[in-house]
Amino acid sequence: MRQDHFRIHRQPPSRRGFTLVEMLVSVALVLLMMSLFASIFSMASNSVSTQRGISLNDQKARSLTTMIRADLHHRTMRFPQPFYPGENSATSPTPFGTRSGYLYISTNDPNSGLDDLLQFTVRSDILIEDTDSSPWFGRAQLLVDRVNGSSTSLSINTNQPEADDGSLLVNSTGSSTAAEVCYFVRNGNLYRRISLLRDPLPVAGRQLNEQPTTIGGVPYFAAADGQFQLASGGLSNDFWRHFDYSAYPSTSSTPGATFTGVSALNNEFGTAGATLEALGNPRFRFGFNAMGTGVQSGLSREHTAPGGYFLGRFLHAETSASNFNWPQALAHVDGDPSTPLGTAASGNPMNVMDVPLTLNTATGLVTEFSESASGRGRGGPRRMEDLLLSNVHEMKLEIWDERLQKYTTPGHSEQVQVRDLNGNLAWVPGDYHMERRYADSDAYGPEGQSLGVFDTWHPDVKRSTTTGDHPPLIAYRYTPPMVPNGPTRPDPPGGATVSVSEPDRQTRRADNQGYWQPDTEYQLGDVVFVPWLDKDRGSGVDNVFQYDEIAEPKFQIAYRCVGRQGNFRSHPTLPPAFPTSPGRRVREANDQLEWESIDNRRPLSSIRMTLRFMDQTTNTQRNLTLILSLTDKE
Repeated sequence: MRQDHFRIHRQPPSRRGFTLVEMLVSVALVLLMMSLFASIFSMASNSVSTQRGISLNDQKARSLTTMIRADLHHRTMRFPQPFYPGENSATSPTPFGTRSGYLYISTNDPNSGLDDLLQFTVRSDILIEDTDSSPWFGRAQLLVDRVNGSSTSLSINTNQPEADDGSLLVNSTGSSTAAEVCYFVRNGNLYRRISLLRDPLPVAGRQLNEQPTTIGGVPYFAAADGQFQLASGGLSNDFWRHFDYSAYPSTSSTPGATFTGVSALNNEFGTAGATLEALGNPRFRFGFNAMGTGVQSGLSREHTAPGGYFLGRFLHAETSASNFNWPQALAHVDGDPSTPLGTAASGNPMNVMDVPLTLNTATGLVTEFSESASGRGRGGPRRMEDLLLSNVHEMKLEIWDERLQKYTTPGHSEQVQVRDLNGNLAWVPGDYHMERRYADSDAYGPEGQSLGVFDTWHPDVKRSTTTGDHPPLIAYRYTPPMVPNGPTRPDPPGGATVSVSEPDRQTRRADNQGYWQPDTEYQLGDVVFVPWLDKDRGSGVDNVFQYDEIAEPKFQIAYRCVGRQGNFRSHPTLPPAFPTSPGRRVREANDQLEWESIDNRRPLSSIRMTLRFMDQTTNTQRNLTLILSLTDKE
């Protein structure tokens, strides 16, 4: 058998994979591409997050701008010029109707934007700059007549805050056309606290009493034990836990809260000079000390103690604490209702001088009203209700100084160089320079001094029994001299003498000659004031200026020489019968000179608010600057 032998030829093996070098190269390329894609995705994601943060900050800025401007558009103080002591509507150059309520600005440390406070009154029916007439709403609880325990039906008795919103259904809501508004920053949060002014709706054509009363005429909030009775929850003295109304302690012997009504916006004098419970008087405002006499009366509570931490105003979390109680009753030590709060045992949380408090910097709450024995609680049940914006790094307030032509803080130390009629240069302090403060009101302020404070005040503020007090600062076109025969000086009466004249920045031709003097030569454009008779309040001459030595209308009216017959010399003895309102003319008895009365006051025209806040998720900061006009548009 023949066997065939076949030659087997070996073929090279086929290639089925990558070499090690090729794999390393391909993996490196893939990793590089993935890194590029990851980097691009991260950049896109960060850009989206940044844009989201910017968008959120823009939205917050728009909301803040809308709210702040809306509040200021409804302000009641349309002509923010501080009142003179004793000023009245009969002789005032401007109607009192344009100067109702108040405007209060406190800047404290001028170099800090964390301790500024803005507080003012608003009315929803002021539609000059904003046509939205919606009222403000707040909490109000149904009350029970403690005398006879009568029905709580609102259809039977509507004179209680629960019915102020016009609904006879119990909804725990009150309403008003007017309120107090304040803005401040504490612990990185911007707060907006609203306190309604009682404005009860008329019933059957008659206006109800602003103080809530039963059908029998008994006040709901006045009782010997300092408590009121709720329809649900029984007796209570926690006023600001249940009611969002502005109030102050009763001035009678019976304890209880006295509601501040819309009538308190009126800054007119009372009968025979009696002090009205008007909001222009600081002691009747929210956050101010309504008790005490002398310098402590009317001080603003803005710090834990003089020189302590900044509080601004008490938060809802603090005023709703079970031991706050004010103004219905005295505040007491947490857990011990028998012990009034404060070293002076006054129990008045608004008294910064006698009742020192402690701020927990971790929680941002006052330790004494934290609802915790350790002081680390979160406060009462009404937490965060007044929070407007978190992560706020600054809220700085500045006012417009017309003489300096710039925004600055009240009580500043800046001067401007001006040229007098003879061409000489002189340094003149601004309208709100610290030297323009009034000596008698120097102790007024959040810590007993008036630096950094602008307040429209009230014409009948009296912290003493003899004379009225003065607002911290008043801006004049022409500043009255501190001596009878001297020219106008750049400091207020009672201040340090500066031997330079002060020409008016707006009317440079007008030369202020001080007080009118007999047998004196005057030129056209010269400005004078009503003569000063140095009487030292009736006890002799002392060459020291005092307000009651100047006849009305004091300094709100100045007089410009506008005409003459013959020479420019005034009457040898008799001053003219200077008019008490602007825009009037009068001739002297010898017919030589003619004077025109002019409004000498310079109102505050605008404020600048700078807000700086951050979106923490994107670490994006936003700076918001608002120029807020205080002058009505034509």
